[in-house]
Amino acid sequence: MAQDFFCGIDFGTSNSSIAVASITQKPQMIAVEDEHITIPSAIFYENNKSQPVFGRLALQKHMSGEEGRLMRSLKRVLGTDLMQNGTILHGKSVKFENILAQYIKFMKEKAENFVHENIEKVVMGRPVHFRDNDKKGDIEAEKQLKDVAEKAGFKEIYFQYEPIAAAYAHEENIKGEKLACVIDIGGGTSDFSIIKLGEKLKSKKNRYDDILADSGIRIGGNDFDKDLSIKSFMPELGMHTTYGKKNLFVPTSQYFDMSEWSKINMAYTYQNKKIINEVLTEAHNPEKYTRLLELYEQEAGHKLLWLVENAKIKLSNQPQVMTILDFLGGKPQIQSTDLVLSEAVKNDLSKVKNSVQECLCQAQIKAEKIDLIILTGGSTEIPIVKNELCQVFPNAEISAKDKLTSVGLGLAYDGYHYF
Repeated sequence: MAQDFFCGIDFGTSNSSIAVASITQKPQMIAVEDEHITIPSAIFYENNKSQPVFGRLALQKHMSGEEGRLMRSLKRVLGTDLMQNGTILHGKSVKFENILAQYIKFMKEKAENFVHENIEKVVMGRPVHFRDNDKKGDIEAEKQLKDVAEKAGFKEIYFQYEPIAAAYAHEENIKGEKLACVIDIGGGTSDFSIIKLGEKLKSKKNRYDDILADSGIRIGGNDFDKDLSIKSFMPELGMHTTYGKKNLFVPTSQYFDMSEWSKINMAYTYQNKKIINEVLTEAHNPEKYTRLLELYEQEAGHKLLWLVENAKIKLSNQPQVMTILDFLGGKPQIQSTDLVLSEAVKNDLSKVKNSVQECLCQAQIKAEKIDLIILTGGSTEIPIVKNELCQVFPNAEISAKDKLTSVGLGLAYDGYHYF
């Protein structure tokens, strides 16, 4: 007899996950790549092959030097002109809607193979704001994601804010009632919700009255990668050096393009290489600046930023990390420290903290009244991020269980309210 399964999909900027449930079965996370219940939001289109590969395999193929095109941070194109313009794959124009649908369909099929049934109902996670200060773009982004889900094969589609979904996942373990602030810092956004949680509340069909406020900003782990790249790595590729008789600083736009996941693929243009070559003829530090040209000629931006991301992750647990860029001339060695990372993310973190205060103001709640902080998203592991945000709430307990999967699990719990 069919169980009538539904699922929750956390389509993240950096990583994604999916949980399934039915009326008779509690939500559970599905292994989407080997034994892993999370999968990098990455697609690799191999040359001369019609079907792409996903996740860790996509990253491995790109890093090993196989010819093709890697795409990451796909979620960030939602609500932008890129969704309309599309991109070129295998010499043909392809809409990003179709690319995203391939990824969501891959996850859907993993869940269907697990339960041996077709799944047509889904609660999709979404950030509080896809686009900052752009209501029209925000509405358009959700519509685009719904179109993607339909193209992937879903028939009934609902949306829930990601931090609220994380709250629902944690609510299963709460005794009594607590006033919680969810801090969800993913790859592309930082989202916050203040919500009442408790044993007697979770059975309510409509939780609208329990959600006191939500806010968000389009800053996340990818931005922290960019911050560390610009601060610690790019100077070894000539950033901040000078050129010409007037001792002008070398142009910076190429460095910023190579430090942002969603821009790398569009940066390998004739115009960018022409600018670098022209500056190189007058560069005062040609040894370092040549490395930028090598980066573009090798189309190795993803490789570099992957090393930056790894350094950032390691600095969550150790004070310093040495990274060798052995694919560039001179094999530069980059010494990154937790202090450098803290300094690099300072400006973005300040904007994130302002969004927390906005959430408190909306709720008309003083920070001292918050009983529980729920941390979710990989970037909450960065010590300065965790410490500064938690210090806002002096009386709160901290719950950081399942910070990479609580959104997906909570979305499936939310499915009980709809299905």
